[in-house]
Amino acid sequence: MTGRRVRVGVIGTGFGAAVQIPAFQANPRFEVVAVASGQPRNAHRVASEFEIAHAFARWEDLISADLDLVSVTAPPHLHHAMTVAAIGAGRHVLCEKPMALAVSEAEDMVRRAEAAGIVAVIDHELRFNLNRRKVKRLIADGYIGEPRHVLITYIGAHRADPDQPWTWWNDASRGGGVLGAVGSHQIDLLRYWLGEIEAVSGALATYVKQRPADDGAARRVTADDLATFWLRFASGAVASVFLSLVAAHSCGPRVEVWGAEGSLVIDADERLWGARRGRDFEELTEPDALSPPPRTTYWPLWSLGFVRLADHLAAAILDGGALAPAATFRDGLAVQRVIAALMEKPKTN
Repeated sequence: MTGRRVRVGVIGTGFGAAVQIPAFQANPRFEVVAVASGQPRNAHRVASEFEIAHAFARWEDLISADLDLVSVTAPPHLHHAMTVAAIGAGRHVLCEKPMALAVSEAEDMVRRAEAAGIVAVIDHELRFNLNRRKVKRLIADGYIGEPRHVLITYIGAHRADPDQPWTWWNDASRGGGVLGAVGSHQIDLLRYWLGEIEAVSGALATYVKQRPADDGAARRVTADDLATFWLRFASGAVASVFLSLVAAHSCGPRVEVWGAEGSLVIDADERLWGARRGRDFEELTEPDALSPPPRTTYWPLWSLGFVRLADHLAAAILDGGALAPAATFRDGLAVQRVIAALMEKPKTN
């Protein structure tokens, strides 16, 4: 690689434009050289807004451009094809979650990335959230003793309105649904804290069963808008996760970690609290001096985590730095296996 900047091309103009492009452009070690979208007007709009040199209607053309890193932010059913093509072209890859549509695709992506020797990372930015990293440190330092139970609750009204238009997010065949969109992050976070997963149980549900399509006709929703699951870890710890995007009000994300000698809680205001056995809870929040980059239009929990992930990714590519604690493709595969196990279970409604 020439120079000291990572030339990046971003496939997708949703999360890619809301979070990734602003973060890359705010980092002096990156240069965003191209953007692609299956909707050409979106690609040209984003390229103009962010002063990006190249806008492509075909993602294949972006991968063939003069760049070092491909960021894949397209819907999950496209991740495998895009990633395989990027690896074949010798590009490093940052892939959105969930990693793929099927375990077999994720396994193939792992094999190809490792054989090519590229930097390959899944965009699980919660690993770079300061409070969640502090929870990791406190667990490792024995603050709560043996971890025994974790409860994660994320309830929102984001998709409660049945008049919200139908998109790929409502299509299970394209990887839509709350389990992949939100649950994948929680599964990865729990593995990051507690280690390997031994057993999985849970249920999915779809409460809003149809939405208006572009032509105004009702279109069936096949993806889940509620997911609840239970994980058992090799350590003996267990975790319960409840996710819904169709409630009348919002609550969370809230995280509770209960151990033999203490407890940790991240409340809905993103404050961290901790208590040792026999003591009251005290605030342990990790101060964050970062602000979202200009033109970021997304929740700081995710956007600031991505800023730190991008900085870490630059060090891995330019300096040969370690990938940890970033989520590797093998981490993504582990999450995909949990998702697959839950998808095999019948829906509750």
